[in-house]
Amino acid sequence: MTATLTLLDKYKVASSITSDNACAVSLGVSRQAVSKWRNGENHPDADIIEVMCAATGESLAHWLPRIEADRARSPAVRKVWLRLAQAAAVLTLAVGLFPAHAHASSYAHNSGTLYIM
Repeated sequence: MTATLTLLDKYKVASSITSDNACAVSLGVSRQAVSKWRNGENHPDADIIEVMCAATGESLAHWLPRIEADRARSPAVRKVWLRLAQAAAVLTLAVGLFPAHAHASSYAHNSGTLYIM
């Protein structure tokens, strides 16, 4: 399954939408656009991906490079987008594990503690 289809299906579930026609209306695109996404003939634009991510609570940094990789016309371009997706995943994980505000407050309150990473 392509990244486009995975995100589209997550969007439909999150929005309680049961048909692709209702999905198209919800996203402000034509029924044919959603049909082309399903058939792999086309992919949603970045603004539509952003709407789907917002509705599902998913990270745009996670989905945008993956969908662009699906859209890529050459293996080399696909590889670049997938490397970007990996970098975004690492960054997201790092930020999630080590939020900036947690570090600042823990250092201020525990100045005698040694942290080893």
